[in-house]
Amino acid sequence: TPKSIYIEALTVDCNALHLYNIPGRLPANTQVLLLQGNNIEEVKDADHFPANLTGLDLSQNNLSSMININFTNSHQILSVYLEENRLVELTKECFSGLKNLQELYINHNLISTISPNAFAGVGNLLRLHLNSNRLQVVNSQWFEATPRLEILMIGENPIIKIEDMNFKPLINLRSLVLAGINLTDIPDNAFTGLENLESISFYDNRFDNVPSVALQKVLNLKFLDLNKNPIRRIQRGDFSNMLRLKELGINNMPELVSIDSLAFENLLDLRKI
Repeated sequence: TPKSIYIEALTVDCNALHLYNIPGRLPANTQVLLLQGNNIEEVKDADHFPANLTGLDLSQNNLSSMININFTNSHQILSVYLEENRLVELTKECFSGLKNLQELYINHNLISTISPNAFAGVGNLLRLHLNSNRLQVVNSQWFEATPRLEILMIGENPIIKIEDMNFKPLINLRSLVLAGINLTDIPDNAFTGLENLESISFYDNRFDNVPSVALQKVLNLKFLDLNKNPIRRIQRGDFSNMLRLKELGINNMPELVSIDSLAFENLLDLRKI
């Protein structure tokens, strides 16, 4: 994200060591702890992370319940990777010990339920990956605790539909990925109020028309990906007057039979189609 800072960090690599527990004796100056590809099922109360730990990778383990993951003494951590575990639910305030967390990756799990207050306590979160789970709905209450969020990936879930104002609390959102959800339409006010939104991906959905009314309300939109949708006709005004649009993806559309000559009117910044 624009606010991310990259520095060299002291890393302890415990990837793929067949561990069942987090090692108890870590160097006190450890900043990044890699535990990918082990057999860890829980993060116990007794697991006191090094005081300077900023990155924790627990991806590809056997974590199945947030109740068994204790982040109480983890205020300093900025990035947590939990992808490719067996998590099924995000419970109330399950990340509340991570008050300085900026990046959370919980994609490629089995999550079907998220408590309205699951993200309470992580108000500094900038990036959230929820993609490739089993979510059927999007609840705006999830995001009330994360007003600073800039990047949200929630594609590849069996979401039935997007509702008006689903993302309203995300006033700082810059990038939204809704790829691979089988969406057929987007309500007119789905993105109302997202004044900082610059990038939307609808890659691999089922739109047969451009959701132009909803998109016209994203006033600062710069990047729009509609690739791999069964759109048949791009009609007059579909993309007109998107004054900041720089890149438009309308490839891989075998059903497309016509494009109106006035569909792209007044796109002053467009550089790539």
